[in-house]
Amino acid sequence: MRLLYTCRAIVLAGVLMATNATAGMIRDTEIEAGLTRLAAPLITAAGYAPDAVKLRVIIDPSYNAFVAGEMTIYIHSGLLTEARSGEEILGVIAHELGHLKAGHVPRRDEALREASGAGALATIAALALATGGAPADATIGVMIGGNDQVNRQLLRGFRRDESVADEFGLRFLDTAQVSASGLAEMMRRLAAQRALPENRQSQYYQTHPGAADRLAVYNDHLQQSSFANSRLADRPRQLMTRITDKLRAYSAPPQQTIATLSTLAAANRDYGLAIAQFRRGDLQAALTIMDRQTADQPDDAFFHEFRGDILMSLAQPAQAAIAYETAIKLRPDSPQILLNLGRALVATQDKARLSRAVAALELAVRDEPRWAFAHRQLAIAYGRAGQIAAADITLADEAVLRQDKQQAIRMARRVIKRPEIAADIRNRANDILFRFGAAE
Repeated sequence: MRLLYTCRAIVLAGVLMATNATAGMIRDTEIEAGLTRLAAPLITAAGYAPDAVKLRVIIDPSYNAFVAGEMTIYIHSGLLTEARSGEEILGVIAHELGHLKAGHVPRRDEALREASGAGALATIAALALATGGAPADATIGVMIGGNDQVNRQLLRGFRRDESVADEFGLRFLDTAQVSASGLAEMMRRLAAQRALPENRQSQYYQTHPGAADRLAVYNDHLQQSSFANSRLADRPRQLMTRITDKLRAYSAPPQQTIATLSTLAAANRDYGLAIAQFRRGDLQAALTIMDRQTADQPDDAFFHEFRGDILMSLAQPAQAAIAYETAIKLRPDSPQILLNLGRALVATQDKARLSRAVAALELAVRDEPRWAFAHRQLAIAYGRAGQIAAADITLADEAVLRQDKQQAIRMARRVIKRPEIAADIRNRANDILFRFGAAE
């Protein structure tokens, strides 16, 4: 069983997916690129290339974050919208980088594989309790109730991992010259929740015991750090604010966003209003705002991208494609914008535009090879362009990503049966059949 863990906790992959199924992951170029840019000094401090670690946002109001086995940090939208400062968000990211640097995910996977029998079941039950927000004492009780020394060792190991991740994270913050004050303030708030009823405690606190001890570590670090009073420069602070304001506009009810526009930074209010109008279905009002925004700030790729989204919703794919092309010129190699460009070009039903659609979608898949939705859109473009074998093998690839074994085999066999196909497509189909033990 492959496991994921929340920031300072473990959660079962199945539980995580169930928890997030109704919320889902938001794929937004501006938010992901902005977070990556802001975290780049921390990622570099951890010894990675700036683009080696991906940051993804899950629409979930709880204050939480976690890392997965594939160099990816997942951040709940609630953490971004509830954080009191950019330093707080970067502090959490630094801690998650600490987990990655220390190799905690693969080591925990291995440790949990070694647990067996009733003891393993107790471990799984305890982790599920933690995911559901049960207090630490209840989690520990279930673990001990399993009467398995391996489980008790696992729990001690998990807590030790948190201390190690804290140590790494604080080191990365200093190297990047970012104050740990935001991290300390966050932990101060969470530590204070011990006096609150359980239903008013943050999920983050409930699944992460020892907040008071960690706060002491952070405060001690601040007393010794040369960057205790360091604050984000104006441009990074403005970028962080734009990201969080945009996320608030997308995650809060539209009417609430409109009623509370004054809480957004002045520079972001028109953008927030356009997003709210878009979400409530007043597309023409949203377009009017973004026409003005793109005229005033023609070099802002994300304004052009959003204008394209509005035009697509207005059933104007040709105009949307122009907006996306402008965005791509300003931000080349943006797979999500390329995906939208390809979809818009296909939607025009103009055969002359299909070659550009295929090219854009091929680039999107190249840059996001594990994004099943991108494979599906590329397959549609191939099919419209008459490249049926390419469409079928791409649908097979999509099925593999979705872990749909039967569909993957069915599409791969359909490719093999074609009388004349390119060697690379035939090889890809044979690889899929071999992978699933269905080679003929």
